[in-house]
Amino acid sequence: MSTEATDRALRQTSIVIALRDDVRILQCIESVDEDVEIVLALNGATDEIRRLLDEHPGPLTVTEIPDAGNLGAAYNAGAEAARGRYLLLMDSDCTFAPGVLRMMAEAVVTDPVVKGQVVYGETGSLLSRLTARVREYDEGEYVSALSPPLIYDRAIVEHIGGYHFDPLIHWCEDREFDFRLQLAGIPVRHVPEARIFHDAQHGLQNMRSYFRYGVGEGIAQETGVFTTPAVPVLWRFFEASRTLVGCARHKGAGAAAYYALLKAAFHTGTLWHLLRDPYRVRSRYPATAARARMLGAIPQHCTELTPAQRERLRRAHREAGRVIVPLDDTFARRPETEPEPGAPRQAAP
Repeated sequence: MSTEATDRALRQTSIVIALRDDVRILQCIESVDEDVEIVLALNGATDEIRRLLDEHPGPLTVTEIPDAGNLGAAYNAGAEAARGRYLLLMDSDCTFAPGVLRMMAEAVVTDPVVKGQVVYGETGSLLSRLTARVREYDEGEYVSALSPPLIYDRAIVEHIGGYHFDPLIHWCEDREFDFRLQLAGIPVRHVPEARIFHDAQHGLQNMRSYFRYGVGEGIAQETGVFTTPAVPVLWRFFEASRTLVGCARHKGAGAAAYYALLKAAFHTGTLWHLLRDPYRVRSRYPATAARARMLGAIPQHCTELTPAQRERLRRAHREAGRVIVPLDDTFARRPETEPEPGAPRQAAP
């Protein structure tokens, strides 16, 4: 691809970051090495974060939602505030390697969804090393639309139900996005050279993350955008056993033992949502919300759907009035357009 085409794509790119209380956002912004829009979607921002952003010398687009910790709603707000055609999702605890933005902008011109590669940081502690190994196994060793880093053409939204992210799912919002891509037949192009560096995790940070993922899983099952196991206890025992054996084979027994603790935290999060509804989302469920039960439910590890799972989720979306439209081969040939200077921002569908 020509340098001119890539430069044009970069001018149409907006980086969207959900932000609450992570001061590492400054290092993330500093790693941006192209002149692109940076959109920060605040969700429960602290006074320190507000001060840091007020004092930041660079141009930033800031939007805010009142729902603290709601990543799906935060990304939706960021998409609405962003001017770009191409939205690049990033996390505040990660930094870009040099040249990554250019690589991803070049790729998204011909492939509407592009995933880079996360390099998980680690320190000298055993727990940090085990966290990196488990994250590599759980998220980094197959191609998916889990973010970050993920860039996509906002025009695909009309094919995947008419929305970017489910605003009810506080966690696992990218997993639900990935499912809808599969239902629409939209492939994810992997560019492993487009690397970002995830800051090393310490102590119980990772355990807390998996607990939250479990809460997101509980919400998604109740609303029917994830499947629900028809025989929950037996299914979870089977799925966990299979996943832990695979982790031990690829990453070692120590990583598998640690992953077992994370699995326990994940299922505890799901149970906690069932018992307490910690984010108070049930009152906001649509009238069409219903579990999509099936015997062979979607496992927590990996996002690739079987034909039976795709059909079940298609039916759930159809019953909820959400239209999934397969992407045709003319999409990549659509002309690239740039907004005129001072043009209004594009609203999220």
